[in-house]
Amino acid sequence: MTEQEVVALLRRLLNDANPRPLRGGELSVLVKASFPGFNPIAFASRNLRDFIRKNLSDEISEVGKSGADILYGLRERQHELFKLTPPPVEAPPPPTSDQRASLSQLLTNPRIWKTFASPETPYRLYVVPSSGVVRVVKPNESPDPSWHEIRPISGEVLLQIAKDFIAEVPEPQRGTLLITLDQPRWWFPYFDLLRTFGLKWRWVLYRRRRIADEFERALQKLPSMPSQPREALEAEQRPLAATSSQQPASLMRRIASEAVQRMTDSELRALNLPLGYVVDSLTTR
Repeated sequence: MTEQEVVALLRRLLNDANPRPLRGGELSVLVKASFPGFNPIAFASRNLRDFIRKNLSDEISEVGKSGADILYGLRERQHELFKLTPPPVEAPPPPTSDQRASLSQLLTNPRIWKTFASPETPYRLYVVPSSGVVRVVKPNESPDPSWHEIRPISGEVLLQIAKDFIAEVPEPQRGTLLITLDQPRWWFPYFDLLRTFGLKWRWVLYRRRRIADEFERALQKLPSMPSQPREALEAEQRPLAATSSQQPASLMRRIASEAVQRMTDSELRALNLPLGYVVDSLTTR
């Protein structure tokens, strides 16, 4: 991970979200999801805000606030947006500390991500109100009655995300991509075309952000969870943090290592490593 790579990622995230601004908290989670070892101090910056000011002040600026969080937008389009469009709709309230913790688990735990991003999965997601821990429940397991269920994203929403992305690609490629959406398992030919067009990583980041947005909306619909000490959450995520700190030689090796820690004993004995679960952000639905 280099300074230039982080700068390029921030630029892409803001460009994909444009004209909607992104909160600093959103940017922080997305950057750490792509670069788990990112620390602004290593780049002579106090925090992410300082990092953006030092490296992207000509392109990205602070356009407002959402609660205590900074809103960031592309500088080059701000004048045009404020001049030609009505006043922007007020940004949704920032997530609570419990919601931020749950969102962080979505972006760092492959099984949680796969379960939420798969409409037909037999697995279910629940939030433990007392700790904010998100749990994946197997079909033959029964959750605690106090847990709050998070329904997976629907196929209709995933299809709409693909359509919205097509609207942002160059005109010559839109028609070909739209044709793939009429097929029963449209995500396979759709992804193949995106890879051919050189749009693979732009789509991966766009889709990841949109799914995270849907997860955040799902959290906001749940009954409010009391703010309590996070011993359970810290214990749940400690194995993942330890794995990330080892800095394996490649991203795939790190992902596979994290996945093994979450496999059952029977899966390990059968050597049934579900890599499709853990590289969903690098592939299609």
